[in-house]
Amino acid sequence: MSQKKRAQQPPIPINRCHLYSLQSPHTLAKRLGWDLNKLNKLAMDGQYRIYKHKSTGREIQESGTALQSLHKQLHRYLARIEVPSYLHSAVKGRSYLSNARVHISNHPLIKIDIAKFYQSTHQHKVMHFFRDEMNCTSDVAGLLANLICYNGILATGSSISPIISYYTHKHLFNDLSNFALKHGLIMTCYVDDITMSGPRASRALLHKVRQIIFKAGLRAHKARFFMGDSVKIVTGIAIKQDKITLPFSRWRKIHRLEQKITTCTNNTEKLQLLSKLISCFYEAAQIDPRYRPRAEFYRNQRRKLTY
Repeated sequence: MSQKKRAQQPPIPINRCHLYSLQSPHTLAKRLGWDLNKLNKLAMDGQYRIYKHKSTGREIQESGTALQSLHKQLHRYLARIEVPSYLHSAVKGRSYLSNARVHISNHPLIKIDIAKFYQSTHQHKVMHFFRDEMNCTSDVAGLLANLICYNGILATGSSISPIISYYTHKHLFNDLSNFALKHGLIMTCYVDDITMSGPRASRALLHKVRQIIFKAGLRAHKARFFMGDSVKIVTGIAIKQDKITLPFSRWRKIHRLEQKITTCTNNTEKLQLLSKLISCFYEAAQIDPRYRPRAEFYRNQRRKLTY
């Protein structure tokens, strides 16, 4: 099936998912188009590349080529399932930008993250999702959980982790959504980032959100309350009442890259800096199209250096 046709497919109920109600590992292998011995081998000894993130220092567990291919395939199947409007991660047509746009208003806003979200998503929870929600037999659910998890938890560098983390904690997110509706708030979720906005948003409600997360066996952090007339930062985007814009931290990063390029005399290093800056401007252009000409300008500068 072509990518264009796949993109046009409408969402489906969970019982029509390709992974629903699988009754044996042989059926799973056949449904996926993989050899069962290969799946068992990957489950026992899936290769991961472990490294530290340059900016944050966090450990990244990136699945190897074969396992990543399987993870992408599983993600495609799960991503077709219809999800609530509050979810903006791992959903076709939604992103960190759409997540922020929902909250454009002059209302107060609360946001909170779930600490060590992937590390807190244990393998048995993944197995329970496939067994209890996807109606698979225990041996199929166990095999899928082994294939998806790294050392008993979700890997931080796998393409399937964002959507699996939602499904394994779906009851929590639904509880938070119901809480928001009860208090007249709009809620969005982007992986582990929960945002609620509305006239009644307050520090007291933020405390209650923290309690709901704690009762689910998770720990909340980075809790913030924003007044209605303040600049609010949501999934890396600044909201100024009726519009979104770049937050100061990203402006500063762009400015520093431009300064480095101005003083750089090594062409190899300059090409690397230009690539980073171009990427920053194109990303900024998604928020405001006026940034696109700057991206094109530096793209031409990079092209001149390569000839």
